[in-house]
Amino acid sequence: MVAVIPRWDHRLKDPESVAFTILDVLADFESEGKLKNLPKSKKFPVKTILAILLFKQYYNLPLRDAQHYGRKFFGANIHYSTLHNWE
Repeated sequence: MVAVIPRWDHRLKDPESVAFTILDVLADFESEGKLKNLPKSKKFPVKTILAILLFKQYYNLPLRDAQHYGRKFFGANIHYSTLHNWE
């Protein structure tokens, strides 16, 4: 079960907290078996690609900034063209 965070919670203002919350939600989905039917990636885990794209959409970032935050918060240097293909 996924916990809902109220919109006034201070954790939603901090990018690092948002990144870890996204990873927690994706881990819950993975444990429930809801990520089984996704296409596979050869180089990177699909969970990491989805986390970066969700972070990008949450903050309304361009792809190059999403690539930077992917390195910073998720530890994956995924090129912006790969992110574009997964969008």
